[in-house]
Amino acid sequence: MTITKKRNGSLLRRLMPIVVLFLLSPFVAEILLGATTISHLESLLPVTMLYGGGAVLIRELARRKDHGWIRILFLGVAYALIEEGLVFQTIFNPNLFNAATVGGRFLGVNWIFSEWVIGYHVVWSILIPIWLTEILFPSHRAEPWLGHMGVIVFGVIYALGALAIGFFVRSTVAPGFQAPIVDVLAVAVLIALMMVMSISPWIILPRRADLRTKYEMPVPWIAGVTGFLVAGLWFSLLHLPTSFRHGALAILPILFGCAFLIGTFTLLRRWSASENLWTDQHRLALISGAMLASMLEGFFFATAGNPVDQIGQGLASVISILLLAFFTWKIHGKENKK
Repeated sequence: MTITKKRNGSLLRRLMPIVVLFLLSPFVAEILLGATTISHLESLLPVTMLYGGGAVLIRELARRKDHGWIRILFLGVAYALIEEGLVFQTIFNPNLFNAATVGGRFLGVNWIFSEWVIGYHVVWSILIPIWLTEILFPSHRAEPWLGHMGVIVFGVIYALGALAIGFFVRSTVAPGFQAPIVDVLAVAVLIALMMVMSISPWIILPRRADLRTKYEMPVPWIAGVTGFLVAGLWFSLLHLPTSFRHGALAILPILFGCAFLIGTFTLLRRWSASENLWTDQHRLALISGAMLASMLEGFFFATAGNPVDQIGQGLASVISILLLAFFTWKIHGKENKK
């Protein structure tokens, strides 16, 4: 009996991080943003299969190669291209989610929306859920969580979620739209390129120990404010003045987005150069700031037209803020004891 209990306890400890990540990805990316709402809970199961399955697979594939997060970024871009280029096809559809009205539509591509949504998926659908789960389960942070059969199972879950949502979009949400085959093939090539880059050893940046220059580490609350401001600026791509959405001026926010991503990546790379100074307090503060920005976007924009959905999204946000505050307090106390 004792041996059975120990085995069950060990199995539960191994499964918990997987389950948490599987649920966190759709919760952070969809529910807190107000993209999946109380009035459309019927879509929650396939959405969870798509987001959760993708996040678990990406984390597994990246962590089997090394402990860095550069691979996660490339796989996150591949995930975003699959979802928005092949499943929803919002990269090309001018009407779905009002993608064309965000601006920069040219050659059949919604450029500004595409830039925003790819960045959103990389950060909120993939990176934040993985970071947050690994903070919650620090003893399992550096290890793979799945065996070969587990990878197959979550691959099937992810594929079924993508097929279910793709069928629903084409049959109900946008029945009259199909992206040109040339566009679909171009997205497929980009996805393949991202996959190749994610497994190529030469794309990994120098390890932290190889970085000779010392950078001043901010206190955690500055990391949190930075996360909030950076995320807020990213969401501003959805609310550009009319003059920057159409015509030649639309190139400016597109270029701004590219430069903004490079600058943010460089800043975070410098901050995280030393694992001894860049702690879970900094990571959680950064995550909390970015999540708060998405919660506000969801409450004041995504669900603003439906009071029931707005209340549901607001309650989910309040609960999330309380949990983040509790985790921050726990981690602060734990790290101060070291």
